[in-house]
Amino acid sequence: MPRVVWKILGAAGALVVLVAVGVAIAIATVDPARFVAPLAARVKAATGRDLKVGGPVEITYSLQPRVVLHGVSFANAPWAKTPAMLTANRVEAEIALLPLLSRRFEAVEFSLVDPVIALETDAQGRGNWEFASAAQSATGAAPGAPSSATSTIGIGNFEIRNGNLTYRNGASGQVTSASIERMSLRARDLASPIAVDFRGAVAGVPIAMSGDLGAANLWLSERAPYPVAMKGEVAGRAVRIDTKVTRDASSTTLGDLSLAYGNVKGTGSVRIAETAGKKRYVVDLHVPSLAVADLSAIGSGGAGPGSGKAATPPPAQPSRFVIPDTPLPPMPLIGTDSEGSIVVDDLVLRDGAHLRRVDAKFTSNASGADATFGIGEAFGGSLRGQLRVDGDAKAPRVRLSLAANDLDLPAIASRAGIAREIHGGRVRANVDIDGRGASPHAIASTMSGSILAVSGPASLGRGNGHGEDALAQLVGALDPLQGADAATQLHCAVFRLPLANGVARVDRSIAVETDKLSASASGTVNFRDETLDLSVHPQLHTGIKLDVSQLASLVRVRGPFEKPSVGIDAANAAKTIAEIGALGASGAGLAAIGRALIAPTAEREDVCAIALGQRTPTPEPARGQERSPRPRAQPAPSPALPGDLGKALGKLFGR
Repeated sequence: MPRVVWKILGAAGALVVLVAVGVAIAIATVDPARFVAPLAARVKAATGRDLKVGGPVEITYSLQPRVVLHGVSFANAPWAKTPAMLTANRVEAEIALLPLLSRRFEAVEFSLVDPVIALETDAQGRGNWEFASAAQSATGAAPGAPSSATSTIGIGNFEIRNGNLTYRNGASGQVTSASIERMSLRARDLASPIAVDFRGAVAGVPIAMSGDLGAANLWLSERAPYPVAMKGEVAGRAVRIDTKVTRDASSTTLGDLSLAYGNVKGTGSVRIAETAGKKRYVVDLHVPSLAVADLSAIGSGGAGPGSGKAATPPPAQPSRFVIPDTPLPPMPLIGTDSEGSIVVDDLVLRDGAHLRRVDAKFTSNASGADATFGIGEAFGGSLRGQLRVDGDAKAPRVRLSLAANDLDLPAIASRAGIAREIHGGRVRANVDIDGRGASPHAIASTMSGSILAVSGPASLGRGNGHGEDALAQLVGALDPLQGADAATQLHCAVFRLPLANGVARVDRSIAVETDKLSASASGTVNFRDETLDLSVHPQLHTGIKLDVSQLASLVRVRGPFEKPSVGIDAANAAKTIAEIGALGASGAGLAAIGRALIAPTAEREDVCAIALGQRTPTPEPARGQERSPRPRAQPAPSPALPGDLGKALGKLFGR
């Protein structure tokens, strides 16, 4: 190696030693107590706020001196609710020496230990982290452009240990709290990506996230796009977010957004626009597949594995209601000024059924949320609807309008608990209801409006009503001959409930017509206590006609939704039985009833048209008056009772 090289290296080494000695001497002669006043003055000039150090100041001597401040307090904005924006038990900083020559304070490492941080906005949306210089504070001018703090103070690696943070929304008054176990931001310099790591909890939800942000100079100069790539766990569920942030004078946009939370994944964009201090969120999301079970897990906010909390939810309180009486989940959109659209290609229900091409457009504000939605494929058909939920947090008013077309009857019957083999049948339905309450049951018990379902031709196999729910029992009562033949040919079925304050008063607006029998029902369906009391009006029409006045209300379905009973309406049947002298319970009496009921009558009614309100039923005689006797064919001395009718009557009478 040439001698000149050794000389250069030797000179450089000597220079380093001299600088180190000089720095050591300079720092050794500095009184730490005198360090605070210049630092506080510099912070005051840069931010317009007071910095106070209540404890001792420690300085460790090296080429990058380490300064430790105890009992630090940083003043809040004049309009803020709390006097201090930041208090910390200890502030630690390793300071770069050379930038000090240019009157720039640059911390290579900056740590807050045991801090309490209070972030908040005023009613116009201005944040207390928006600093004004001392001159701006003196004149009362708004911060406007970035203050000189960004040019006189630089921080490389930043860390918070064991901290607490609150964020108060000045417009709504809502306060969100966070606990910070550890948070760090590290970068080689302002032009390098920032590595982020966070461990803590927000609003009680455990969070562990890490990833990369764009370089600090990109954000400070508001150059776009600013990349964000984070992953980790929230409430014990895997989370990932990738996006590119762009900002302008009035909005911030998360573009090219790709996010995942547990099994839920989506893409799209979110824009936050600010006008006159008010923020509006515009959301556009596309979700390829979504399961209702996963969506419920998100809404529950329950802890998951690794959260430090028990993963098993508390046992549900017992309820006697079929319609859930559990509180509605929180609706985060209500109270937020927002709009947007969400598209789900495949929505999987709890029972495994699939709804495809689900799309919704929504708007929300302080008064509530509105949504229009459509389902391109649902149970073989399609649905369109509108939903409105008002902003009453205790008992929101819910209005739902729904139109369904060309649904598959076997699929609908299976979901309704009707255990029959069904072939064919298409269903259309219309729902228009308005209710109020904090749970589905409360809403149902107050709803007014109408529910209508109409089905076309189908083939119905034999059914078994044992242990089935209210709808299955009612369908069985409307088709009492279902056990007589291998299949029943359904012509039409109508289920129409006119609702007022949770009660449907049915006047033959439930009806079924088959190839052998027509039947309609009257009575009440009470959603308040979840009971029904319906009398069924059957009429045979396979060449033998029944007098509806004689058979009216012979069958009665009543009891709780969960397990109603099917039997004889004794009050209405007694008169019929008395007229034919068959008060006994013998087989002969039953045959006598059958012979009376199959006598020819007038032309049968179109029960489906009556149920739809398209025709008026034949009027019944006034109370106290008897119906004029109709000509009745004289039966043979001992006619044989048709087998199917005999079985049906036997079943109705408990035989």
